[in-house]
Amino acid sequence: MRRGKPNDPGRRSRIVEAALDVIKADGISAVSYRGVAARAEVPLGSMTYYFPTLDGLILAALDSTRSALEPRYAAPVRDARSAGDVVDALVDATIGATSPTLADIRLYEEIRHHGARDPKVAAVLQAVEDDSLVMLRPVAPTSIALAINAMLWGWWSHRLAHPDAPLDETTVRRPYEAIIGLVPAGYPLHTEEHDDA
Repeated sequence: MRRGKPNDPGRRSRIVEAALDVIKADGISAVSYRGVAARAEVPLGSMTYYFPTLDGLILAALDSTRSALEPRYAAPVRDARSAGDVVDALVDATIGATSPTLADIRLYEEIRHHGARDPKVAAVLQAVEDDSLVMLRPVAPTSIALAINAMLWGWWSHRLAHPDAPLDETTVRRPYEAIIGLVPAGYPLHTEEHDDA
């Protein structure tokens, strides 16, 4: 194989995943080439081939979190046929089958914490927020999607702060029902409800 060409197609993704694992466990400040290489089980010398700078590795790892939003609530929300379906999807994304683990939430909090100080991380945070709004717009106008998004991320932060006090479904469901109830009757989702009736 020619010099300078990767000989392991999956190596880059393993490095990114290993960096995410380090961030979840010990925070962004704990990321190092040596530690990530050991966790990913790749040669230390290969790290700079894929990521010439440590900042580049960290940003790539953080940006990769955006893909987790699709199965977490974008797909269930997109498939919703009624306001009740939307609420169910949001409750699941908060405390149910599609909700993030505490380690995942810790990762999200790292992005928010460092985004307040690092413009490059702030750009990742903005992209995550923008992705969330795009995923919610099929079921709510922007003003309401903003409120839903804030509540969702707020619930996740609450879970991280109170790991020994699980949220009950009713506590989570009622605020979502109230917000979804504000969606104008002419919005596309309600139109679909009418058409399917």
